[in-house]
This record gives sequence, C-alpha cells and structure tokens, in this order.
Amino acid sequence: MENSFGLLPHSPYRRIRFDRERPDKERTDEIRSLCLEVSIRADARRLFHALTDPEYMEAWICLPGHGPECSTAAVRNDRDYAIEHFCSAKCSLSISGSYRVCRRRNVTFTWRVDGEVRVPETEVDIRLRGDFERTTLTLRHSGFVSSFDLGWHREMWDLSMNRLVSLYGSHCASAPVRDGTKGRRGRAGWATLE
Repeated sequence: MENSFGLLPHSPYRRIRFDRERPDKERTDEIRSLCLEVSIRADARRLFHALTDPEYMEAWICLPGHGPECSTAAVRNDRDYAIEHFCSAKCSLSISGSYRVCRRRNVTFTWRVDGEVRVPETEVDIRLRGDFERTTLTLRHSGFVSSFDLGWHREMWDLSMNRLVSLYGSHCASAPVRDGTKGRRGRAGWATLE
C-alpha cells in the first residue's frame, strides 16, 4: 500500500521527522525541512565515497515517477556537482549545487532542482556515525518553502535511501515514528509536525 506520494509502507528508517523553522519574524511563510536516519551495513569511508563520487551517486539516486527507461548521470568538479536525469533520451531535470563541507563523516552541500520540477536552492547536511560494520547516516534537508517541494523530496530521499541500503545488502525495518503534536504514526516512517 502506498501513500499519496507513492512511498512504500516499509522503509529502512529508524527515526524520521519534519521540522519547521522561522528564519526571522518578518517572514510569514514557513520554511520546512526533513530529517531522516538510517543504518547501513557499510563502513563510513565506503559510504562517504558512495555519497560524493559521481559514478556511485548514479547508482543510488532515484527520482519520483521515473521508470526503467530513465537514467541518471552525475559529474563533480572540485566543490561543484551536477546530476542530470534523462527519460527517453531527454534531460527531464537537473540537480546542482556546491559542497560547503566535504569530510568523511560530515557532508554539507547546496541543492537546486531545475527542469520538470523546480526547487530553489536548499541545503543538505549528512552526518555519518559508526564502526567498521555498520554506519548510521543522518540526513537533514532544509529550506523548503513549498509543501509540494517538501513532499517531492521526501519521496526522492525515501526511494534513494532504500536503493542505497539495498546496494550494501542491508535490510532494516522502520520503527514507529510518532507525530510530536498529535501522537499519530506517520506513513513509511515519516512524521509530520503540525
């Protein structure tokens, strides 16, 4: 059974939540962010390369609504990166940004989507904790103004993290996540704070 964003009911996440932030008192619209944590059967060094090397990124990035006729190509030039997604030999969208921090256990980068989906610049922060056998990946993607953008990225990260986990042969069941305000269980491990 899938929810409205096509997310499967089982995901590898142990704890996932949405946060809302107010950057300043003058701004009336809220900026939304999403957070997730997943355990992967891989050491931090290998996982760092999977997250930052273009040839590995192509293997685990999954975009919502795109099928087997689609492909992804990634390139990195020093601190800048670009990911282009092709369907039927046409570029349907591109993701680009710059690494602000790129260390083995901490990766922070800007993220912008152009094409069929357009999302102004946001920020992704990934932290890796663990030992030689298993690493906990904590991801925070912040700066969304639109609920649609947040939902699209929620689905994209869900699909992508599921693929990344499967590449390392990990199988993790999600633990129930409760909504901090109403005590409801979120779908596919996602909880929405209202």
